[in-house]
Amino acid sequence: MHERDHEQEHKHEGHLPPADMPQHKTYMGFRPHIFIGGLVLIAILFLYLLLLVRPGIYSPAPAPQQPKATPTSSYTPPPTSAAT
Repeated sequence: MHERDHEQEHKHEGHLPPADMPQHKTYMGFRPHIFIGGLVLIAILFLYLLLLVRPGIYSPAPAPQQPKATPTSSYTPPPTSAAT
């Protein structure tokens, strides 16, 4: 009987257990910063692959070709006859 009295002394009326820990909002099972980081990583890899496949998309356009300078020597090649 002594055990039952002891349990009743320690039993607190109106005591509620602690609430469940708040659950983090997840996207497809991942926490938001992990999910967003994964999307950023995928985007960077995608852009890298685009650069590997087609380097002309993001690289600057080549400089326009300069007109050829006039030769400084006085040598002129003989004209070629087209009718042979």
